[in-house]
Amino acid sequence: MPTSRLNPADRARYARQIRLSGFGESAQAVLLDSHVLVIGAGGLGAPILSYLAAVGIGTITVVDPDIVELSNLHRQVIHSEAAIGTRKIDSAKERMNGINSSIGIRTIPELLTPDNALELFDGVDIVVDGSDNFATRYLANDACEILGIPLVWGTILGFDGQVAVFDAKHGATLRDLYPEVPAPGSVPDCSVAGVLGPLCGSIGSAMAMEAIKVITGIGTPLFNSVAIHSSLDASWETVPVRPIPGRPPVTDLDQHRGDYEQHSFDSFSADDAASSPANTDAGESTLGPATLTWADIDEDAILVDIRDDDEVASGMVPGAKHIPMEDLLADPGRLQLTTTTDSNGQIDSANRQESTRSPGIAVYCRSGVRSAKTAAQLRSQGIAVTSISGGYLAYLSQPAPQRR
Repeated sequence: MPTSRLNPADRARYARQIRLSGFGESAQAVLLDSHVLVIGAGGLGAPILSYLAAVGIGTITVVDPDIVELSNLHRQVIHSEAAIGTRKIDSAKERMNGINSSIGIRTIPELLTPDNALELFDGVDIVVDGSDNFATRYLANDACEILGIPLVWGTILGFDGQVAVFDAKHGATLRDLYPEVPAPGSVPDCSVAGVLGPLCGSIGSAMAMEAIKVITGIGTPLFNSVAIHSSLDASWETVPVRPIPGRPPVTDLDQHRGDYEQHSFDSFSADDAASSPANTDAGESTLGPATLTWADIDEDAILVDIRDDDEVASGMVPGAKHIPMEDLLADPGRLQLTTTTDSNGQIDSANRQESTRSPGIAVYCRSGVRSAKTAAQLRSQGIAVTSISGGYLAYLSQPAPQRR
């Protein structure tokens, strides 16, 4: 039962929703007592956070290490031009406080990982996932299943979007809707396929409404179903989802860590891999590891930021060189490598990086997906390059003293 009692200011602020039949002061009190964790303060997070703050969620926790970029503003309407270059969570908090100064807002400037997910989710009433990658979505789903917390899930791509509520206690989860985790890079994200801002508003608002329904008990939440929206014809279709018979419940995140490692993969084909020196034991030892974390990167390593021009405008790792991905793959010579070939045209192993801790050149992108693809293609040519797992977001997740 809710412990909050509405004061005169609450009754005035929330008057229009309190008057709703079947809602009333009791539902408002439940909202004021609730704690919602939102993953992401971007395209989906913007409407989710705005409406949850406005409706009177008592405590909102926002998890996102990212910074505001100019290319965000067409859809991430919680941010302003003045916020470019600042953390999204700080910009979002300022806007949410401007909407409703009576609620509590907690900000976590970190990536969601298997090492912090259970701790961050512990004690919250519901998680709303506004992330933009499959690794985080499956991690959020699994952590919620372990803790018995409902998860509001949504995704957008192009002109279409999907919304669902996953709760193992009520039936289906994300693993019943999509049993196999899509391979990193196999589904284009919004940076490749594009997205219109109003679609983010449609899906994000629907997700906020689902969270409100689950918390207050009004209406029929999207348990065991997924709502599919096409913005071009303004249609909504609800498709049933059922638990997979015999699917083992998720009880330990360590058992599924491979599903959360979205940033360590090779993008070249099996035929390429069979002939690639980077895919052999000898190739691994001479080219160094394919993927490392920021903690494992040697201080003397040459860092190359392969993000696009608009992405780096809001910040780079100090000392890094900027070579966009397409430019680098078109002309690997821009790395100014010392790698040479012998008289037979083979890579001279004497000039390959000998250290297995950190190769001489490390590339990073926003989240690690593009850098992993880039490193795989360059390594298939015998070039000693590593990808930094988690990319710039992982860099931003580090406490300031640990950064380069």
